[in-house]
Amino acid sequence: MNKQILILLTTLFVTNSVFSQTDSLRLVCPFENGTGREPKEAFTWDPPEKKIIMITKKDTVMRSCIDAKVSNVNPTEDGRYEVVIYYKDFYFWYYGITKPYVKRGDVLKAGQALGFYQPGTEIEFRMFKKEEPMDPRRMLDCRTPNDE
Repeated sequence: MNKQILILLTTLFVTNSVFSQTDSLRLVCPFENGTGREPKEAFTWDPPEKKIIMITKKDTVMRSCIDAKVSNVNPTEDGRYEVVIYYKDFYFWYYGITKPYVKRGDVLKAGQALGFYQPGTEIEFRMFKKEEPMDPRRMLDCRTPNDE
């Protein structure tokens, strides 16, 4: 009887671990001070497009949300840059960086600077698993002013 319970618990633990791996992925907030609501309501979620728009008046640096490798750094039509990093099957896309500090192939640690951020401008953050858009809200570790 005890052996059956042990097998059942082991099966449940392994099954739960496999299905919760994505949810257990923790992402560092791209803002250096970790605040995502500056000014009020500027940190918005757009689940249909699965993107996050972030803005702050305090930070001047955008950071890597995870240990990753730089996939692409490209200029955009508006004079800013998009930086794409990846970790395993996950890709993280930052749009709106003013001046990149990284180049393709660079290996990054979570929290390492990706580039200069012009305070008060919008940063668009997207996450993909392979090519499937994901909603990173549950995984992104950003405080709000109320948390401080």
